[in-house]
Amino acid sequence: MATIAYFLKSERNPSNIYLKLSVKRGVELKRKSGYVIDPGKWNTDNKETDKQRKNREAKGKKYSIIGKTGFPKVARTVEDKQEAMRDNLKNLSDSVIESYNEAVKEGVTVNGEWLQEQIDKHHGKVEVVDVDSLVYQIQAYVDFLPRKKLNNGKVGASAGTIQKQKSLKTKIEQYQAYVGKKFKVSDISPKWVEAFEKYLFEVDKLNPNTSGRYVKHLKTVCRFASSNEVLTHKNFHAIRGYSVKRDVIYLTFEELDKIEGKTFEREALNNAKDWLIIGCYIGQRVSDLLNLTHKNLTTVSGMEMISLKQQKTGKQVMIPVHEKVKAILKKNNGKFPKKIADQKFNKHIKDVCEIAGIDEATYGGKMVKDKETKITRKQFGMFPKHELVSSHICRRSFASNFYGEIPTSLLKDITAHSTEQQFLAYIGKSSSDSALQVAEYWSKQAANKKKEPQMTVLGKAN
Repeated sequence: MATIAYFLKSERNPSNIYLKLSVKRGVELKRKSGYVIDPGKWNTDNKETDKQRKNREAKGKKYSIIGKTGFPKVARTVEDKQEAMRDNLKNLSDSVIESYNEAVKEGVTVNGEWLQEQIDKHHGKVEVVDVDSLVYQIQAYVDFLPRKKLNNGKVGASAGTIQKQKSLKTKIEQYQAYVGKKFKVSDISPKWVEAFEKYLFEVDKLNPNTSGRYVKHLKTVCRFASSNEVLTHKNFHAIRGYSVKRDVIYLTFEELDKIEGKTFEREALNNAKDWLIIGCYIGQRVSDLLNLTHKNLTTVSGMEMISLKQQKTGKQVMIPVHEKVKAILKKNNGKFPKKIADQKFNKHIKDVCEIAGIDEATYGGKMVKDKETKITRKQFGMFPKHELVSSHICRRSFASNFYGEIPTSLLKDITAHSTEQQFLAYIGKSSSDSALQVAEYWSKQAANKKKEPQMTVLGKAN
């Protein structure tokens, strides 16, 4: 049986009165009751036995001591404030216990958040929920994502997908504060999106790709709300997310050779250089790359392989060990370089590339802190290439360098892209590029066929 007690945490005046809900042995939930009191008027010795309770009730006295922790003192000459406080705490206890009993019957999870919600209800602080509101539906979608059935047969969206929707909710709340209005799902139309995009571009100073992603995620929420019979705008289907195609930044084989041939004074940079080279020849995300150990090395049909399960996708991938990687492993007695944190790796490879002379003027985006707002955002323009280098360049370099050298279907298996279309978009290629690749392959085949030696009959044997 659940019980309630009250207690104080400090002797400061006034002091918050805390409510403790004991659900079972060892499980206690504690929250501020919403009431305060002078600690001098708090009685921690006030206890009541069953006999005392019966005597009190027989005399028509309505106050009871709740729990054993404490309760407001009531002098022989009853003070109105103390009397009212006892009433308030008794009413709160009755309300919480009643809600608890209902929660148990309905199988509702009783935790700290639940207790706070009951206390807020008692004080009339709970807002009336508007299920049609945009922010409410974004949160509803966030809550749904962990149990969403995916196309691959699994259940539950990735942490990255959930975080993107949480970011959308924050952005919409900021926009609502900016315009001084709260929006419903039914407000989201192509025209509304135009005004939202203007805010993202002009006020928030976001780049087109980031803005396009917000619009894309917004439409997803509208579809979710519509499937749950929430009123949506009749034209919300016309909303389109978008992205602006940019040149893919990667390190060419020539640049990798230049980096490989450079020896650095700092051992940390030599270590980062080795990881960079390995990354550009195995094509994995930094989260998987920097966690490699000798345990990931295996042999299949006499061939050395790297076997790993990708953290983001959960896919098992097998990657042949390139000669460049073999050389680094041999140098380290068959082991991968020393462990390095993601942030340090990002910083060190910029230094590695700068010292190695990877400084060609290149268009791209890098994080720049605004002097006035102090907000760090991605700024696009022409920069020395080493300033644009980050850990993601490993995977892009692998995919871009080996495109056309290795069949795309095999490359996408190593990078773990779901489709060839996704892989091509990742390296900035299109279907026409694939067609050209096939045409070039056929041309080479035809040329090789012409070069094949032809047998000529010189004469007949006698």
